Amino acid sequence: MSNPITLTAPSNWSADKRLQLHAVFNAWISSCSEEEYLHLMSLREQVAPGQVCSIVTLVRSYFERPSLSLPASLIQLMQARNLQPVSAGASSAAG
Repeated sequence: MSNPITLTAPSNWSADKRLQLHAVFNAWISSCSEEEYLHLMSLREQVAPGQVCSIVTLVRSYFERPSLSLPASLIQLMQARNLQPVSAGASSAAG
């Protein structure tokens, strides 16, 4: 049975932006706390239960579904690197 959540491709992000997001994620994951990591894994489980899910999909899901939350330190790093999709509108620092 397939996952009922259907997400569109990150069409508003260039390949370069997606590469930058992966670089930010790699920097974040190497220094995040266990609590922050578990927070992200909880989000992944909400977005794609039992499935492999890219960081791009997680970030897009966060901006498309206000009920989801990314770890605050990851949001801050994304903001510092100016990596918010055009569709994000006003940013949320909740985490």
